[in-house]
Amino acid sequence: MTAIQPSHPSSQSTQLFALINPVAGSCDPASVHATLTRLCVAAGQDCVIRVTTADEDMTASVKSIVQQNPACLVVAGGDGTVGAVAAGLVGTAIPLAILPVGTANLIAHELNLPTDLETACQLAFAGQRTRPLDAMQVDDQLLFTRISLGTYSKITENTSPEAKKRFRQLAYVWNAVPELLGGHRWRFTIELDGKAIITRAAFIMIANVGTVGAGSLRWGPDIKPDDGRIDVCIVHARTLLDHLVMLWHVLRHRHRDAEVVDYYQVTNRLRIAPHKRVPIRGDGESLKRENLDIAVIAGAVNVIVPDDDPA
Repeated sequence: MTAIQPSHPSSQSTQLFALINPVAGSCDPASVHATLTRLCVAAGQDCVIRVTTADEDMTASVKSIVQQNPACLVVAGGDGTVGAVAAGLVGTAIPLAILPVGTANLIAHELNLPTDLETACQLAFAGQRTRPLDAMQVDDQLLFTRISLGTYSKITENTSPEAKKRFRQLAYVWNAVPELLGGHRWRFTIELDGKAIITRAAFIMIANVGTVGAGSLRWGPDIKPDDGRIDVCIVHARTLLDHLVMLWHVLRHRHRDAEVVDYYQVTNRLRIAPHKRVPIRGDGESLKRENLDIAVIAGAVNVIVPDDDPA
């Protein structure tokens, strides 16, 4: 397990920086900008607010902002935007405040963050408590929610952004049925903290956050974003019935009763080598890689959370 040692700026400013992704799932950039500006004035707080562009390297932008030692960095966007911003804060003591205006908002859900814009903005300005967020490092890329290989990734790739924006999580159902009926499975060589296994699986889910993004469904038991480890869920389902039985156990929160799923935990390094090309996605984006070499980064960034967060 790799721990990030934060730097401590000698002259922390009182200024907040806010980045707004205008094309995030449910984002109304004008409302976000107006709410932040109003609360900023009311609090007598200096705040620089900027709307991002489609071709912007968000991580690079944040690293530039970090040089000014802001008191906090606020991001309005979905999990992809949050992850890109968080990656720029790794190794600093600057806290991250999240305004969850994306489609799934998995990180916000996992950290019990408010989804109401007004409340989320108030937390950004007044929040005192932070919670660490682990990361998964793949080469020079940092990922914060999950990485998937196989059928689940194919379903996601076949679901258009327009469908996700209009139907949200229901958009995936239409594409899921033919993929699950196809019974596709891949052969993998997997190394978990030095222990090697060879297996066949319909898909593999590597989870830093447990929430699926639909109600209270979770990928597995005891998955937390700040426990210094990642959870590996290997699904061996062959048929649609296998998947439905697995779903039944998940709905009942009895994941380990699902015989078609194996669970592992990794605290240091995970390597996965598919025996033939397989779709891979991380934090909602396609990863153009044939193999995965993942390092666990404990406490990569600190996120502002409510004082009554039960974690």
